[in-house]
Amino acid sequence: MKSFDPLTERYRRLPAGACFAFGLLRQLFFAACLGGAAMPASAQAAPAPAQACLPLVNPRGWSVTVFEPGNYCLGHDLKQVPRTGWLRLPHATIPHEAMIFVGPGNVTIDMAGHSAVAAIDYGKGMTHLGGTTRTDGAPRAPREVARAITLRNGSIRTTVQAAVVMAHRWNGENLRLSNRPMGASFLVGAELSDAHGDLTRYQNTDYVLEDLTLTSDQIVVLMQGKRNIIRRCRIIGGNGALNLFGPDLVFENNEIVMTARSPAQAGGEPQVALYVEDGRNARIRNNRFVIKGQPDGAVAMAFKNSAGVVLEGNTVEGKAGLYRTVDEKSTVQVRAVTQ
Repeated sequence: MKSFDPLTERYRRLPAGACFAFGLLRQLFFAACLGGAAMPASAQAAPAPAQACLPLVNPRGWSVTVFEPGNYCLGHDLKQVPRTGWLRLPHATIPHEAMIFVGPGNVTIDMAGHSAVAAIDYGKGMTHLGGTTRTDGAPRAPREVARAITLRNGSIRTTVQAAVVMAHRWNGENLRLSNRPMGASFLVGAELSDAHGDLTRYQNTDYVLEDLTLTSDQIVVLMQGKRNIIRRCRIIGGNGALNLFGPDLVFENNEIVMTARSPAQAGGEPQVALYVEDGRNARIRNNRFVIKGQPDGAVAMAFKNSAGVVLEGNTVEGKAGLYRTVDEKSTVQVRAVTQ
């Protein structure tokens, strides 16, 4: 027999003697309460209560961290703001960690309608860096990739850094989104692994973003993995608002607002709202792309090394095309209405 420990969310096996004693006490209890009568059907069929989510709170209100698998609810708004005036003392504590950091897999976070706002240039939103961290070229075995991470029901606002970074692997092979100049600051992106066109290097990650408002001045979402889902989100950013890497992507029922700038003003990022690489069999449907700013050759979507992409029922508002492919490996089928 097993008992459930709510503090660790794990089951533990009880000794055989304890199982016998527990069963005997239970029988005596029902016999005393019911006078030997059979339990009513309603009592026998009473369902177990749903497991409540674990609260994520921080007295400073700066950040929260998830170390164990489980279901979590954000308990309050998060805010990272610059200190000004007499508050800027040399010894004053300042936030350096992401507002929401997730270590393991099998995690669901409900933001419960709360917001996370970083008004400092280095402030990061939600961050998960899974897989191996081999940066020195040593032949170590990679760690198992964390899977099944869901973030929902809230809003994240950053300035220079991405609102969401979820990386399948990061080992410094792909530095396109690491330490890139963004205005007077730098993008602290993940040093992604590079598949070099070999999609077998991806493992299932099953990341899910849903019912969120995500905002940043530049790149909003940087995600790498397989079988990821982004749905019912409002995403507001600049060039390259979404950079998504990996096969079997589902991207549906979102609104993307891109304020286009020249690549020189945007750290070299082209005027593309949604960039997909290694996106074999991606399904991108029923999304609304709104292109503002100063578009010059802008497109809603661009694809690299992405065969078998299907676009269904997407619309574009503003001076921009629907999509382009940047290599001969990418193939795209456009459907007007979701089937």
